[in-house]
Amino acid sequence: MLEEKINYKKIGLKAGLEIHLQLDTRNKLFCNCSTAIKEREPMMVIKRKQHVVQSELLETDLAAQYEFMRNRTFYYQVFPKEVCLICCDEEPPLPLNQEALEIAIQIALLLNCSLVEEIHVMRKTVIDGSTPMGFQRTMVIGKDGFIKYKGKKIPITHVSLEEDAAAIVKEENGNVTYRLNRLGVPLVEIGTGLLVNFSPKEIEEIAYLIGITCKSTGKIKKGIGAIRQDLNVSIKKDERVEIKGVQELGLLAKVIELEVKRQLALPKVEKETRAALPDGTTKYLRPLPGAARLYPETDVVPVTISKELVEKIKKELPEPWTKKLSRFKSKLKLSDDLAKQILRSDYLELFEKIVEREKVRPPVVANTFVNTLKDLEKREGVEAENLSEKHFIELFKALAKKKIVKEAIPEILKYLAKKPSDTVSNAIKELNLKPIRISELNKIVKEVITPGMSFEKAVGIVMSKVRGRIDAEVVMKVVKEAMK
Repeated sequence: MLEEKINYKKIGLKAGLEIHLQLDTRNKLFCNCSTAIKEREPMMVIKRKQHVVQSELLETDLAAQYEFMRNRTFYYQVFPKEVCLICCDEEPPLPLNQEALEIAIQIALLLNCSLVEEIHVMRKTVIDGSTPMGFQRTMVIGKDGFIKYKGKKIPITHVSLEEDAAAIVKEENGNVTYRLNRLGVPLVEIGTGLLVNFSPKEIEEIAYLIGITCKSTGKIKKGIGAIRQDLNVSIKKDERVEIKGVQELGLLAKVIELEVKRQLALPKVEKETRAALPDGTTKYLRPLPGAARLYPETDVVPVTISKELVEKIKKELPEPWTKKLSRFKSKLKLSDDLAKQILRSDYLELFEKIVEREKVRPPVVANTFVNTLKDLEKREGVEAENLSEKHFIELFKALAKKKIVKEAIPEILKYLAKKPSDTVSNAIKELNLKPIRISELNKIVKEVITPGMSFEKAVGIVMSKVRGRIDAEVVMKVVKEAMK
């Protein structure tokens, strides 16, 4: 590992994070289009060229000038329910989405930010084709916040609410195709202050803490592309490099490690923006943008954040996931890794519902959702989407009432995934998974064991006969006693 070879404090590693999270709202930020991003067949394609313009101070952004010089042509796919004339820049925007605003305020408060009194929407020049209007609407909601990490306050410089960009489909011979249904989906951007004297792994952990704090709202979209990390990296007194689009949190430390190695090998580091690749390396994208890319949005009036609204949101603030993580480990006895995995899982809400209602061991429930299901999908092709909330509630109710043992869980899930209309009770009956008594186990063990047989072989044979009907620990204990 590079982290074992490089003294990051000695080389003066400095980093800054920008974390982007799609909000799970019904409508887009400035129009009434759906945010589902489910439509696949476009009803039409529109063609555009983009041009660079000067700011109000008669300055031209270097990154925008670079994109203009590439002289590309953009094609935008339009979808019936998820793209409108506003998305295509043919009509002015509607007022700011109130649902998105309230979620952004929640996030700002959870990150201990001071809220702005009045929101002013700005246009950020973007002419790489990812938006047909040549700019992205953005606004600051909160600033000067912090989160705590290892006893230190990590500064949060801002929480902004903005429009997500269009998703790229393909690029060839100077022609770029985008899907417009992602454009305009509400997005929160969180920026940190300078992170100094932290290792790449620690910076990744800080990003994780920010992410789970935001997810506390229950209003962050799931899936690939819903959460993206950008970062700035510099060493010694060299220029900073911006890296865009780290889509997997677990890749963040590796991206930083490889970028440090790249910069150490250079005689001179240039200010530039680079794109993160799936293997953790990066490629040149464009020059680093400057302040000239921002100017006021004149089509949207300023929005005042009333004291009444803030008080209402404060009263309804959810439990921060950082506290939930601590509670899962201390009260529910989950390991650190298992607690973090269930927090990231789509089954989090169901997990909490089950452990609250049923007298089952929380680690067993968590392990089922984050490991057993994944293993069944990967190794046996089980379609987990066929399993309903009702299936899981029945399953753990049966476990709580000792109608099954935990070893029966995989077999029952496999059965129900193939027959989703069936019940757990019927699965137990059809698979013959009713728990056996110790007396029955003793009888089987006596029949199996022969002189000279190894303990491992004896356990293996017995388990093949009683699998899913009694705990493996009990089997090993009985076999061990019988072989004395």
